[in-house]
Amino acid sequence: RIDVVLTAHGLEDFASEYELALVAEIDQISVRVLPLERVIASKTSTNRPKDVAALPALEATVRARDARTSE
Repeated sequence: RIDVVLTAHGLEDFASEYELALVAEIDQISVRVLPLERVIASKTSTNRPKDVAALPALEATVRARDARTSE
């Protein structure tokens, strides 16, 4: 699933976020994606019920990733 977000709350301007974006290959197409920490910041700022509900899974993913990279 790919979500395209046209307006993001709680983030810097587009140019600043674009510089922080990661490059991912999807079906041989390079796309820029926000780091999970920035997605979390936006969902926290938005504070919609569906975004708040997603936060524990996103935060757990960051913790698991960080634990794996610190080994």
